[in-house]
Amino acid sequence: MEKLKNKYIFIALGALGALLLLYSTYALITDGSPTVKSIREHLNQANGYHKDSLFDKAIEPYQRALESDRSSGVANYNSGTNLLLKNYKDLKAGTGDPETVKGVYSDALAQLQSAASNATDKKLIASSKHNEALVHHLTDSLEKAAGAYKESLRKNPADHETRYNLAVVLYQLKNQQDQNQQQQQEQNQQQQQQQQQEQNQQQEQQQQEQQQQNQDQQDKEQQQQQAQASQSEDDMSKENAERLLEAAMQDEKAVLEKVKREKNRSGKQKLQKNW
Repeated sequence: MEKLKNKYIFIALGALGALLLLYSTYALITDGSPTVKSIREHLNQANGYHKDSLFDKAIEPYQRALESDRSSGVANYNSGTNLLLKNYKDLKAGTGDPETVKGVYSDALAQLQSAASNATDKKLIASSKHNEALVHHLTDSLEKAAGAYKESLRKNPADHETRYNLAVVLYQLKNQQDQNQQQQQEQNQQQQQQQQQEQNQQQEQQQQEQQQQNQDQQDKEQQQQQAQASQSEDDMSKENAERLLEAAMQDEKAVLEKVKREKNRSGKQKLQKNW
């Protein structure tokens, strides 16, 4: 009897569990899971603020929605777009604190890229790429902006605003490339002129050095000629001195011989006379 009673209790508990399971499943189907419901509530609140242009107030509920599901394409798109619109005037005008602006760019891009990666709806992906391109456009990253606009058009070819923005970016990109090309040509011309000036200066310096070498060589040869002339004069003076000395000695010898002859003659004359 006791075993039969326990058997009925187990059956009753099993039936109750089955009813609870069915109720939970029904609640999930009708009201959504707690996570989905939380995201929906936060998004509704944030979208209300966003619609009324209360972008600052919309930031917190968008962040709560993302905390519930980081991969939510809608939450990422709405949050990134809200950041972009909140700071759009400052971003477009180039005003505001640079670090703050840099942070807005980084956060908005990350959320819009996540939205495009995780969303399944083509229009949502197209809108995410459009706003991503807008951020690149504002930061003058024209090539990235053109690429994002093209991806947006692939998902939604009928978006005339995206097509117009792409045309503007391509026009600006061409002007930028033309300016860069012109600047490069001017830089090349300046470099060529500078190189020509340097070559002219080198040639002038070489000519001056050659002229100086020639002048030094001429001075050296002139000094050598003067030294040789001076040496010749010295040699001539020595030779003349020797000639004069020799002549003087010969004259003296002749005089002595003459005196001797005169003396001898005088002696003989005396002797003959005395004899």
